[in-house]
Amino acid sequence: MSRYFFSKVIALFAGIVLLVIAYNHNANSLYVISGNAYGTTWSVTSPQYIADNHKEAIKNIINDIDYVASNYKSESEISKINMNFKEFQFVSDELFDILKIAKSVEAISEGYYNIMLGKISSSLGFAPDFGKNPLQKKLSTYELDETNRSLIRYSENWFDLSSIAKGYAVQKIHEYLSSSSLNSHLIDIGGEIIISGSKNGRPWNVGIQNPLSNIDSSTTTINNENNDFLAIATSGEYRNFKLDKDGNKITHTINPLTLSSIDNDILSVTVINEYSATYSDAYATAFNAMGMIKAIEIANKNEIATMIIYRNDNDVVDIVFSDKWYDLFI
Repeated sequence: MSRYFFSKVIALFAGIVLLVIAYNHNANSLYVISGNAYGTTWSVTSPQYIADNHKEAIKNIINDIDYVASNYKSESEISKINMNFKEFQFVSDELFDILKIAKSVEAISEGYYNIMLGKISSSLGFAPDFGKNPLQKKLSTYELDETNRSLIRYSENWFDLSSIAKGYAVQKIHEYLSSSSLNSHLIDIGGEIIISGSKNGRPWNVGIQNPLSNIDSSTTTINNENNDFLAIATSGEYRNFKLDKDGNKITHTINPLTLSSIDNDILSVTVINEYSATYSDAYATAFNAMGMIKAIEIANKNEIATMIIYRNDNDVVDIVFSDKWYDLFI
């Protein structure tokens, strides 16, 4: 065998090896874009290339919803509504859609989900008051006029959309990506998540945070092996709380029946929805507010996939699942 032939064989072999390496690299590559919004972080991960125009569109969606739903921006649509009471007023299409979904969850949750607790959230230090008096003495709700897509309310109580806005933004990003033929993606805004399609031919895996751990530690893992789309939301007080001067825990989730921070056996609630991150976000808050027994009752009644981590009567941490949860993962 000549030296020339041998060198050609070596070169061919090296070329094949490089091609295999390049193929495997591309087959496992993920494109990630990320940033900060809504007082938290966001990211979009996809095995498909996310071009610059898509990056800008995603950022615009996030910013647009912030200027609709943020309680921290005085110029947002919801802040202007809160600060300038009118019984009847027209609202944007985005805000109308958010209010419509919130209203349906309010009904299904038997009133445990109420987005008109903004004054209480503000008085507890979870939102600014913009120099206004945040005293709230009673519970109230609102109505929507479908004909002209307008809002009707009967009290000066403030809206707080923090329990639904992130889920709505995640859903809007998913709809944009899907319309752009970017069907495989994982979207995460502050723990409100959508998994769609596949991760280079494999299902996406999402770990659910252990509420008793101060580091990122999962209690269970969710994947979409049997579902092309899943929206996942987790609500809990394990990180977003304050302590009063006596050391008592003040939570950001409010019980509408007591108009005060929740005090129940739940450590965290995870809700999975097969269609909408907006609904999963709102349901997770509603179930967190009502306690384990009531939450599982309503989840089973309405076929909502739910996992609840709670302290049982013996002060032992336990996990309970709704019937729909098992249907998703059989």
